[in-house]
Amino acid sequence: MNAVVEVMPTKSLPEPVSRRGITEPQWRTLMNNLYPGADSNSVLMVWDYCVARQLDPLKKPCHIVPMEVKDSKSGNYFWRDVVMPGIYEYRVTAHRTGMYMGHSKPTWGPIIEHLGQMVPEYCEITIYRWNPEAKERTEYPVQVFFAEICSTRKDKRTQEFVLNARWSKAPRQMLAKCTEAAGLREAFPEALGGTHTVEEMEGKALDEDVVATVSSRPDPRGDLSIVDSDTLLTAYSTVVDILNQDKEENDIADQLREYESEHLQKFPELYIALQDKLAKDGIISKANWRKYLKIGLDRGEGHTA
Repeated sequence: MNAVVEVMPTKSLPEPVSRRGITEPQWRTLMNNLYPGADSNSVLMVWDYCVARQLDPLKKPCHIVPMEVKDSKSGNYFWRDVVMPGIYEYRVTAHRTGMYMGHSKPTWGPIIEHLGQMVPEYCEITIYRWNPEAKERTEYPVQVFFAEICSTRKDKRTQEFVLNARWSKAPRQMLAKCTEAAGLREAFPEALGGTHTVEEMEGKALDEDVVATVSSRPDPRGDLSIVDSDTLLTAYSTVVDILNQDKEENDIADQLREYESEHLQKFPELYIALQDKLAKDGIISKANWRKYLKIGLDRGEGHTA
């Protein structure tokens, strides 16, 4: 006798999601695995970008990057999410032309001191493209200088600019990616146009022409890019669990104060990123977060318990 499996109905997807033909597994993967903590509207921007570029969004060819964008009318800068390609997309797009023949091994310049770290002065790469008319391989050599492309942040103690987390940990890798991107753009202008990769634009600002000519403008609250998603989600889950306990409000407030003192005060960037996510998800507002530190927890309508 065959067992009958009852299929339980699933919660309907938001209208903008279902309208695009996105399935529930696809949406869960995008929101929970590929872009955890991202605003849903920004994830939809990723989907639209990939549809326009004929890319698979589940292979994460692009990234959601919070950036300062210059308003063309007022001249003021404001923060918003921008969808930017990664080096992976550049490689896929170049391969699709059928004319990409790879690139040379990166060549490094002399080691110099820059912003307190020893880094290669420049990187050189040659991109190879097949020329069907000449029936020969064409070379596109590029050279990118570290000081002109690296991303920085402002040190809270010294108030001086230093390399950000990614460029501090892997300066050669980041410089090589940026050099490869510049070469692919030069060799395949009809396919890549005037775009820039996330590796090139991280920590920088955009003007109204979307040209990366403005110097780095780090978030004045700190470099939140150093907070990795796993650490943020761990802290987020812990706080939500504390909030959802069946205890008196003051007991919950005491436990939250203790967690804040032990785990968050020593890592202010995590503290800020956690507050952002809790407020965005409607768990606890920033005003109520500050309030519980003094007079006990005052949870608003947004709390999920």
